[in-house]
Amino acid sequence: MGEELSWPLTVALYIRDVLKLPATDPFFIPPLVPPVPERIPVTGPELDIVLAGEWTAWFSGLLADPHAIPRGGSIDYFSLEGRAPSFRDMAARYFDEAVAAADIAHDGHFKHFHNNLKAEGGYPAKLVRSIEKELGRKAAPFTLNLAILPVEGFWLYRTAPTEVLMSAAARRDPEQLRRLLGPVVRELA
Repeated sequence: MGEELSWPLTVALYIRDVLKLPATDPFFIPPLVPPVPERIPVTGPELDIVLAGEWTAWFSGLLADPHAIPRGGSIDYFSLEGRAPSFRDMAARYFDEAVAAADIAHDGHFKHFHNNLKAEGGYPAKLVRSIEKELGRKAAPFTLNLAILPVEGFWLYRTAPTEVLMSAAARRDPEQLRRLLGPVVRELA
């Protein structure tokens, strides 16, 4: 079971939040923590609809291969060429802020993980062992990638059979990790 804070998806979520786009498409994803500073882009309802649709399509594309964008990658890595000019312009306008926020989140996650490795690092392994006990057998070998996101609350969404998005708060809380990730691990085990 591999895990990392997803830098490129955090960049994309920052752009969503700064543009005040809906958090419901392609599926519900809570707002970032800490909240994005208040910005009120002057767009209007028609452009808001275009931007929301473009962001959804862009984010869905990033989900297809989130590991293809290296941390610190330029805007050129973010596959904006197929998006509407209005969306590309807005994404470019806030890209540097989004990168800075994603860097802070990534560094904070790494620091927290490093400082709490003994206490929290073993949670996923303990979860697998507890499910093995419930099943009365060893788990079958499986791969599961956890993309941690700095979003509000305890949240998880499975994007593919072996790919899961999870809030940092849920990853750090053993009860929430079991509640949210347990069914996925049980299925794969």
